[in-house]
Amino acid sequence: MGAAGVSDEYSPPRLARLLHALPHINVTLHRVNDTFAPNSPIYLESLGILGSIPGAWLILTLTVLLIYLLTRCCDRKQRPPRSITALKITLMILSVLCCGAIGVGLFGNDDLHNAMLQSIQAGNQLAALVNTVKNQSSILEEAMGSRARAPLARLADALDAPVANQTALGTLLRALSALRNNASAAVSAADNLRRPLAALNLDVFMKRLWVWEAARWAGGMAGWCCGGAVCVALLAAAARRSRRALLLLCVCALGALVACWAAGAALAAGAVAAADACQDPARALALHAPHGLPVDMVHYYLSCKVSRENVLTAELRNAQRAVVAVRQALAVLSRGAPQLFNDPGLQPALGALGAGTGEAERALVSLSGALECRMARAYFVAAARAACDGGLQALSLQLLAAIVAGFLFTAIVLVDSHAWIYINPKRSVSGEEQAPFLSTGSAGSRTLPRPAPFPNGKPPSYSAAVQLMDLADRDRERERPRSRMSGSATLGRAAGAAPALGALGGALGGSHTLGRAPHNGKYATLSKQCKTLESNDFY
Repeated sequence: MGAAGVSDEYSPPRLARLLHALPHINVTLHRVNDTFAPNSPIYLESLGILGSIPGAWLILTLTVLLIYLLTRCCDRKQRPPRSITALKITLMILSVLCCGAIGVGLFGNDDLHNAMLQSIQAGNQLAALVNTVKNQSSILEEAMGSRARAPLARLADALDAPVANQTALGTLLRALSALRNNASAAVSAADNLRRPLAALNLDVFMKRLWVWEAARWAGGMAGWCCGGAVCVALLAAAARRSRRALLLLCVCALGALVACWAAGAALAAGAVAAADACQDPARALALHAPHGLPVDMVHYYLSCKVSRENVLTAELRNAQRAVVAVRQALAVLSRGAPQLFNDPGLQPALGALGAGTGEAERALVSLSGALECRMARAYFVAAARAACDGGLQALSLQLLAAIVAGFLFTAIVLVDSHAWIYINPKRSVSGEEQAPFLSTGSAGSRTLPRPAPFPNGKPPSYSAAVQLMDLADRDRERERPRSRMSGSATLGRAAGAAPALGALGGALGGSHTLGRAPHNGKYATLSKQCKTLESNDFY
């Protein structure tokens, strides 16, 4: 009898057939057998070649990035602000897309976890069946063995008493012998039922599988969350125009790129291997699972194809025949012995044998249901469907997310390194600073122009500066009305003498007052303005 609401039919999902159809080739590029065989070096070699495709792409990507950085790291050509804004927008778009890919990977990891939990639950039901067989076999062996030994001895002692009716005594002795022999046969059959399953401990295996799955789920969530954190941090760095954070996150994105392609290689090999196993999961478990049972027995219960009688079923029938014979012999003894013998210990012995026989019959009923192959087949199909349908889809979803995230991280590293190379602040030959990262080119960081070098390398003297300022004022006075003349001209009005005065201020070091020149007080503020130009000269 199958489990309620669960069909015993199983067929490989479409995705499993699609992945199984991928060519399995060896190093000589010849196709090999694609049947699931994890113990075969040739099969493992074919899986390694399929998994090496993302690894080869990773090597190619790293090579391209290295060549790009080597060819562009010495480029000092400035870029216009519009190209900087384009880099900012591109980096933000790639970061958002990367967050989406990471989200798909998180969903696939959680979906795979749910599918594995369903499979583990069905495996626990199989473990319960195995435990039922073990427990009921032990009950049968105890009821027909150790617990029946003392009542049989008391019954034999009661039948040793002399009686007149030897014919009836012979019938009772033959019934006692049959009871002993059949009880021994039932004990032997119960031992044969329990012994093959003694080394199989599905409870421990399922607990280990649950722990492994919990660790895999936690590791997968941590990995995908780290990738998502890198994407979000890149988005924040682009929005805040942080150069140092951009450089640090570029390195993190490079590490995420390597992790994505490495995970893609492992997921590709795992997905193909799972698809191969899902073509015939009963055969795969019977041949390659560490169960320690005969292959025919495992295949019989998982596939439920009755090609020949199962050894456990044969032993169950032997136990049933023995217990039936025990019940018949006990019935003969219960009718005849009280009539021939007046022993007070006879009735308790017969009662104990009757109770033990009834317990053995109930154990056989439980064994009949537990050893039915359709029950085990139903639980196995539920586990196989959860793993091969939902689990394989989630695994493939993670593979797709890892590949897409790998491409996006590649683009992010290219754009990020491009931005860092061209927008990182550098000082030009003349000493002026470039625009900050992702600046819009607006006024906010202006610097005063440096004075041109003097012909002889020395600043002019004070008298020469005064003469230059006097000539400049005279030229301006010819152009402007006399009503705008003031009694104290400043250095700001002598634009042509600014380079000379700036150098003069630098030569004096900003600590000497020039004094009042003989020009009717017109240059009284010369020292103050020299200090002003000198201080501006350091910004």
